[in-house]
Amino acid sequence: MEFEMEFEYWIELVNKIVNIITGPAVIFSVWFLVAQIRTQIKVGKAASRQSIAEAHQEVTLAGLDPLLMKAKLKLIKKEKLSIDEEVGLRIHMTAILRARENHFYQHKMGMLDDEEWKTMRKALGTLFIDNQLNLDIWKKSKSTFNPEFASIVDEEIDMRKDTFRK
Repeated sequence: MEFEMEFEYWIELVNKIVNIITGPAVIFSVWFLVAQIRTQIKVGKAASRQSIAEAHQEVTLAGLDPLLMKAKLKLIKKEKLSIDEEVGLRIHMTAILRARENHFYQHKMGMLDDEEWKTMRKALGTLFIDNQLNLDIWKKSKSTFNPEFASIVDEEIDMRKDTFRK
């Protein structure tokens, strides 16, 4: 009988010790998980920014193609483009717009903060300044883009309409 009481005493003591240890262990585990999630969010945002930088660089470098450079110079000089030049510029502009639409999705998912998105929106609007070809490309392809993104592009164009030459 004495052995049973002693055994129950030790079981109860061990149970209390486990309960004392379990509470802080659970709190520490939750804290650790929160810290890991925050780190993963930062890593995800950094990867997103890197992806955007690479995509922007890729599109920019593609714009240095000799055909596109020649076509851009002709646009500046108000000269007529060859069919190859116009097609090249149309494809390039569509690629730029698709990349910007991807940035829009990343902003909506929280991978880009508001300040970064505002900067990208401004840059988006500058694609249409004094560029009738880009306006035409947008007008013809607008329906193939996300409606919310299309509204944003239209707003950016509208804000700069006084900079367009006819």
